[in-house]
Amino acid sequence: MKAIVYEGPNILNYKEVPDVSPKPQEVKIRVKACGICGSDVHGYLGLTGRRIEPMIMGHEFAGEVVELGEGVTDYQIGNKVAVYPVDFCGECEMCKKGDVHLCLNKRAFGVLDVDGAFAEYICIPAKSCFKVADHVPYAVGSLMEPLAVAYRGVGHAGDLTGKTVLLVGTGTIGLLALACVKMKNPAKILVSDLSDNRLEVAKAMGADIVINPGKENFKEVIESHTAGKGVDVAIEAVGAVQTVQQAMSALAFSGTAVWIGNNKQMVEINMQEIVTRELKAEGSFLYGYQEFETVVELLNSGRLNVYPLISEEITLEQAPEYFKKLAQAPGNLIKVVVIDK
Repeated sequence: MKAIVYEGPNILNYKEVPDVSPKPQEVKIRVKACGICGSDVHGYLGLTGRRIEPMIMGHEFAGEVVELGEGVTDYQIGNKVAVYPVDFCGECEMCKKGDVHLCLNKRAFGVLDVDGAFAEYICIPAKSCFKVADHVPYAVGSLMEPLAVAYRGVGHAGDLTGKTVLLVGTGTIGLLALACVKMKNPAKILVSDLSDNRLEVAKAMGADIVINPGKENFKEVIESHTAGKGVDVAIEAVGAVQTVQQAMSALAFSGTAVWIGNNKQMVEINMQEIVTRELKAEGSFLYGYQEFETVVELLNSGRLNVYPLISEEITLEQAPEYFKKLAQAPGNLIKVVVIDK
């Protein structure tokens, strides 16, 4: 079978690799769509230590079941599935608590030395598969993993009914967070980013107000749309000093910020502002099994509109070229999905 193999920093090769066969309780999937994650690009550049060559990356994927391992009864050949990309043991302390994403013995597909889905086929534990409705395109099915990240983050904000919400950052996670916020009946959604193109995508996905702080006064725009009070909730999806500061400065008294962005290790914020205005900040990391199941159900039901953020659909053979492009000059690309055409 063909795959994209990471063989060292800045080295990705489209090549023939050994085929795979399902073990007991596994299914073999023909990969129909796999998204290129920012962490994949960082891994390709050799910046994270989270990709150990030689290996196959890819952890945001959906596909078609083509072979059943011994003991698999819940799936049939031809089923369309999205994959929770973690093989968890089910026996450790964290698994027994229900936190399988924190499994002490987990293997994450497409991470470290565990092969992922930038390949024609992959074998996955049946317990990690979720059936996808026929009407959901495979490319959208590949967004389940980042959507689960966004869904968990928005969940930390609590009930958003009638509230004013700001989202800072319109990358994949920020735009998926926008889709999740939209579903929770806020009074108004404001979105901030330096890219006019990405702000247009945010509008298409339901943003009421878009702000480019490189071209307009961020504080004045926030005040003009909140009667001078600030927003009830700010969701930060970048993880940089300036964007964290923007999110905190936009909050009303007793407002809540949720930090999903995970970029800079240290950021400087105004502690006195947090203390004297009783602001709250909460972090959000990854997602659980139940959250993944929930976002699959939401997409199957048609309650979420996420397709506009897919910038391009490419072939597996084109992937090395696009990794280079995303690393050096991404331009207007938000989410690139490798699909089986």
